[in-house]
Amino acid sequence: MKTIAITGGIGSGKTEVTNYLTCLGYTVVDADKMSREMTAAGGKAMPYIFQHFGPEYIMSDGSLNRAAMRDLVFREPSKKKLLEEGTTKVVLEDIEKIKREREESGDSALFFDIPLLFETGTEGNYDLVWVVTAPYEVRRERVMKRDGIGKEIIDLIMDSQKDESAKAEKADFVIVNDGSIDELRAAVDKELKKL
Repeated sequence: MKTIAITGGIGSGKTEVTNYLTCLGYTVVDADKMSREMTAAGGKAMPYIFQHFGPEYIMSDGSLNRAAMRDLVFREPSKKKLLEEGTTKVVLEDIEKIKREREESGDSALFFDIPLLFETGTEGNYDLVWVVTAPYEVRRERVMKRDGIGKEIIDLIMDSQKDESAKAEKADFVIVNDGSIDELRAAVDKELKKL
């Protein structure tokens, strides 16, 4: 079974690529979704977050106060590292379990949507790495429209991620997503034929 990690900066178009792969019948594991489940009410990471960050980062329903945490970690890098220590390790363990299960099920290819692949240094855990990229301004505009986040916070998020060109240099395949959806899908189709 081939394992393919798909990554790219915020607003690059990873979701368009993974949604298309899902429509084609491939299994795509979403690391962000796994992380969100861990920080939902009763999630695996919530006791750690309460212990290390305090009740002000917990919503009344017991889930993570994402807005407060996002503001904290992008202003204080040490807090970001502390958060990742309590969440990334669990996600990585769960990913390895999913790999074993899908291989036993007979999957020929398994895709992983991992936004912070290079930031966590886990790119070597996959057979191939696909990087989805787009120009900085295009990505910023997409995120502003999609999430309603102000330019200052988006810039902090984008600047905290590895440089797009550095990601592209490490990739097995680079998808430049600055055109139409059809062009993006055509690029994916071309690479799938190689698999």
